[in-house]
Amino acid sequence: MKFRKLTALLAAVSIAAMMTSCANDHYTPEGGEITTADVTFAETVTETDEAADVIEDDAQEKAPEDNVSVLNVIEDREGNEVEIPASINTIVSAAPSVTEILTGLGLGSRIIAADVYSADVEGIDPAICTLDFYNLNIEELVALDPDLVIINGISMTGADDPYASLKDAGANVIYIPTSSSISSVKLDIEFLAAYTGTQDKGAELIADIDAAVADVSAKAAGITEKKSVYFEIGAAPYLYSCGSGTFIDEILDLIGAENIYGDEEGWLSNSEESVIAANPDVILTNVTYDGYDFNEIKTRAGWEGISAVVNGNVYYVDANDTSRASQNIVKGIYDIAEAVYPEIYR
Repeated sequence: MKFRKLTALLAAVSIAAMMTSCANDHYTPEGGEITTADVTFAETVTETDEAADVIEDDAQEKAPEDNVSVLNVIEDREGNEVEIPASINTIVSAAPSVTEILTGLGLGSRIIAADVYSADVEGIDPAICTLDFYNLNIEELVALDPDLVIINGISMTGADDPYASLKDAGANVIYIPTSSSISSVKLDIEFLAAYTGTQDKGAELIADIDAAVADVSAKAAGITEKKSVYFEIGAAPYLYSCGSGTFIDEILDLIGAENIYGDEEGWLSNSEESVIAANPDVILTNVTYDGYDFNEIKTRAGWEGISAVVNGNVYYVDANDTSRASQNIVKGIYDIAEAVYPEIYR
C-alpha cells in the first residue's frame, strides 16, 4: 500500500527548507497559524551508503512531484494531530461538500472516487461517484489504495471510530466535521488547503465568501422593515426547516430578514399549523426530487391566507448552494437575498 510518510533521511536533507517555506502554511482548528515550533519533525540521521540507496530506490518509485518535502504534522478541525503524506495524488471524497471544496482548490482531477451525491459537482466524472455516503465499503476503499480519504460528518476518534479498520489497513484518513456556520465553512476550506498545499487558492475562496458577506451586510443595513421567512427543507407531509445555529438562519439574518423559526435551535421538524400562525412574508424551499413541483406549496389547504402565498412570494432556491458547506455558499447567499429582497439585491 502506498500511503507514504516522510523518512528520517528526507527530514535531515530538507529540514532547513521546510522551516522557511512551510512554517506559516498550516493552521489550527480555530484558524490560527502553526509555526515551526508547533511541529514535530522526524529525527535527523547521518547520511550513509545505505541512506543513499534509500534515496535511489525511492526516486525510482515516485514521480518527480512526489519528492517534495513538506511538514508532516498538522492539527485537524478537532485539534487532533494528523500526518501529511509526502504527496497527495489520489483522493477519495465521502461527501459532496468536501468534493466541492476540493474542486474549488483545483484538486478535482485527483479525486478517484466520491459519494453518489457528488455526481452533480462541476468538474467531477459522475462515473466515479458510487460510494454509499452512509455505509462506506471499507474493503472497496482499501482496494482503491488512495493517498487520502476524507470523511465528513462522523467522529473519527476513539472507540466509536467506524473507520478504524480502514486506518489500520494503512489508509491516510482525515475527518471534516459537519459545519453549520459560515465561519466553520471557511475553516474547512482553510484546513483542506493547508493539508493539500493549496493555500493560495484556499485564500481566494475564503476572500470570495468574505466579500459576499460584506456586500449583503452593507445592503441589509438600510432595511428598516424586515421580512419574515419560512425556509422549507422537507416538503409536506414531512415538513422540515431550520432554526438558529444553522448557516441558512445565519444567511437570513445577514440579508436583513427574520427566520420564523429563529427562536428554535438547529434543523427541525415543523408543523403546518406553526407556519400558518407565523404568516411569513416569503416562503423559500430547496426541496428537489424527481417529479416534485414547489408550486404545490401555494395550493396546500389552509395556506391560501399566508402573506407569502397571497402575494406570490414563494420561491425555489438551489438545493446544493443552500445545503452544502462549501465555498458555493456564496451562491446560496445571493440566491436567498435576491428571492427575499429582489429590489435590493438584484
